[in-house]
Amino acid sequence: MIPSRPARGRSRGPGSFLSHAAGASLVELLAVLVILSCAAAAAAPAAVHLKAAVSMRSAAAELAVIFQRARALAITRGVNVGLKFRKNGDRWEWTVYRDGNGNGVRSIEIVRGIDRPMGLAYTWMRNDVRPGIIPDAPVPDPGQPGRNLQNPSDPIRFNSSDICSFTPAGESTPGSVYLWDGRDRMAVLRVYGRSAKLRALFYRRGSSRWSR
Repeated sequence: MIPSRPARGRSRGPGSFLSHAAGASLVELLAVLVILSCAAAAAAPAAVHLKAAVSMRSAAAELAVIFQRARALAITRGVNVGLKFRKNGDRWEWTVYRDGNGNGVRSIEIVRGIDRPMGLAYTWMRNDVRPGIIPDAPVPDPGQPGRNLQNPSDPIRFNSSDICSFTPAGESTPGSVYLWDGRDRMAVLRVYGRSAKLRALFYRRGSSRWSR
């Protein structure tokens, strides 16, 4: 009787199974990395837009606080108070003035020293958002539906002045301050006269109207 021979072929030891398992794990890891990379690439634009929107809203809120402080001074001191805007180099500044002769805060009387500063001045230190209007595209006028803003070089608009005045009764000069991120987004802080109510609106290039 001829003894049977062992079957030809390689026997798979434990090491071969480990190698197979390790190979499968590496492929799966690479697949996961590819998926994560694609997800991150898709989410990046959304994150950029979200950051720009948050920056614009925080800038408008920061500006609103300055107006509220000036109004509070007028009420508590019982005197007309003016918040004057001016550009100093590439920075915008706000200074609070006190009416010196009872006829309101005026630029000419500031120059003459009649209306004096109250010791409150602000320099806009933000670089992400500054006073401005998109210069190279039509922007709807938030106060006049169907019309676009004129003179984009003038972001401070209180009648024909750059002063927002507040009375001891809490009333104010009606007007607007426009903010721009230097790219596609804007905000406007509108001040309503009799109530001195503040309202912020927001705009994105190409839109047909402003939104809250």
